[in-house]
Amino acid sequence: MQKLTLTLPALAGLMLPGSALAYVGPGLGAGTLGVIIGFVGSILLALFAIVWFPVKRMLKKRQGDSTAGEQDSASPARREGDQDGEARPGR
Repeated sequence: MQKLTLTLPALAGLMLPGSALAYVGPGLGAGTLGVIIGFVGSILLALFAIVWFPVKRMLKKRQGDSTAGEQDSASPARREGDQDGEARPGR
């Protein structure tokens, strides 16, 4: 109990604002802003990449499905795969 009575006033004293007597010059301020903007930008870019690549894959798959429907009316050689009439593996 005695530790608690000593700890609470110490924590309260640390929370009180005091004068820092510190100077943040233009170089340090600009560097700090640059770091903050870079950090936030990298997080936004990572989120964009996480969202964009699955959407891009879905759009590419959807385009592949629509172009496959258009190729059904083409010659049988084109439907099978290559222009030479040879089927390509993986398709």
